[in-house]
Amino acid sequence: MPNTSRISGFRPVKHLNGSPYNGQANIYYVASAADEILVNDVVKLGGTADANGIPTADLCGATDVPIGIVVGIMPNKFDPAGSMTSGTMVLDIPAAAQIAASGAGYILVADSPDIIMEAEADTSATPAAVDVGLNVSHTNTANSLTRTAATVVSPAGVNTTTKATTSTLNFQIVGFVRKPDNEIGASAKLHVRFNRHQYLSVGTTGI
Repeated sequence: MPNTSRISGFRPVKHLNGSPYNGQANIYYVASAADEILVNDVVKLGGTADANGIPTADLCGATDVPIGIVVGIMPNKFDPAGSMTSGTMVLDIPAAAQIAASGAGYILVADSPDIIMEAEADTSATPAAVDVGLNVSHTNTANSLTRTAATVVSPAGVNTTTKATTSTLNFQIVGFVRKPDNEIGASAKLHVRFNRHQYLSVGTTGI
């Protein structure tokens, strides 16, 4: 039976030593989002900090160096300094589930370099068993999905057309997700790890 495509970004599931991902994350500030940012998106370091010293982040492109995976969108009235703020807290979906394009806000990022993530292969190329160990890039709009003000699920996925031994690709395929509804083939769910990471890669250029 062919796989069912359910693109939902990159989801941290465990660490390289086999221990489960337990939800740990650090807070980052998005000053002006390059595009809508959602849970399970890949983000990069922004190169500055907010007034409280919290580092900035933004959506990571295919050639950028990742810092981690978004695991939470903080409420729009969140203040890291603990001050009272005026205005209304946004609770409605989709606004509460994303940082809008060109918008600002705080996000929680799983930024440990050793996490393993589950992500779906884009239909641009079919993954095979011999691809395990190869490096790949990611796409922020897998299977031609788009990001809009109404998007609530990350449309990011593994760009399987890029699979190669190339050392500068951001991810490495470490296996296929072992589930009854997942088989090797089109739209397969893959386990990937960071091949490049802002906090680990040797000789990574600063932002």
